[in-house]
Amino acid sequence: MTEIQTIWTERRTGGNNKQNQMPEKLYLDTKVEGWALWFCLPPLPPIIMRIFFTIFIISLIIGCSEKRTGDWRQEFIDQEKSRIVTIVRSYDFDSGKYVLTDIDSSFNTYNEKGQLLGINNKSFCRYDSTGKLIEEVYCMRDCENPERKLYFYDNLDRLIRTVIVVSKDIVRISKQYFYNNQNLLIKEVIGNDSTPMTIKYTYDSLSRKTTETKHEFNDNVDKWFTYVDSLFYDKNSNAILKKRREIGLDVLTISKLTYKDSLLVTRIDTTITTISTYLPTQTTIHAAHFFREDYRYNSDNKLIERTITQPDYKTPYLKLTYEYKE
Repeated sequence: MTEIQTIWTERRTGGNNKQNQMPEKLYLDTKVEGWALWFCLPPLPPIIMRIFFTIFIISLIIGCSEKRTGDWRQEFIDQEKSRIVTIVRSYDFDSGKYVLTDIDSSFNTYNEKGQLLGINNKSFCRYDSTGKLIEEVYCMRDCENPERKLYFYDNLDRLIRTVIVVSKDIVRISKQYFYNNQNLLIKEVIGNDSTPMTIKYTYDSLSRKTTETKHEFNDNVDKWFTYVDSLFYDKNSNAILKKRREIGLDVLTISKLTYKDSLLVTRIDTTITTISTYLPTQTTIHAAHFFREDYRYNSDNKLIERTITQPDYKTPYLKLTYEYKE
């Protein structure tokens, strides 16, 4: 038997009449369905009825949500055959030495075919029989109501759009892709509102990307901005120079890149401009347009260290190290 505690409550008629009062204790068999409670109890005041009904509905919703959350993730978790954990340590350079400031970790899981299955068990991938990615399912906040990202392809197996499904009533196109006759991507449209970002690409005779033009709207200043990247290559088709112009502004950022065995080892950014806010001062320790980055790799060609300098291109500013565990 289960004991349900209730509160002594007087009815409006006869406050001193015990027969007109709610019972102090009510005993119900545990096999009685929840709805039987409403039929076993004497008539309740409307406000008490509403409270009981609200609690019941909330409990029902929570119960269903917890079951649904476990179900949708477990389908992917059961497919895991291997995982790689990445540990990232951040070091600030202070008083002539590196000081550890943060440690973060994440893990990727893989299925039996070696395809990426999930990230941190919060974002998961689904593939079709040919191996194309067709869906991502990922947590929003506490994973109770996951969102989905669907991938659509044309008859040439080219990705043509992605769609975000928030619920059955909220579906939106997140990205569209356009190609030329050589099957090279020439334009992306990101977002489906009145101010989508567009990115356009051009190529040389070797199908190497030569320009990338980004047109985007900045809500903070209520203004459109256009950036044009021009890329230049060495004989091994490594991009060794990138020039970025901000249309309408006197800003030219030049990135020089060097490689070792096709792996990027150094990037040096500098900017030519007459706009003072872009220029570092003597006290600036980090400038987005004036820095050097160095990269180190392990024997498996995985990045293990990334170092960023201050605007003098010599003094370290930040170091990140990467550790991988299977």
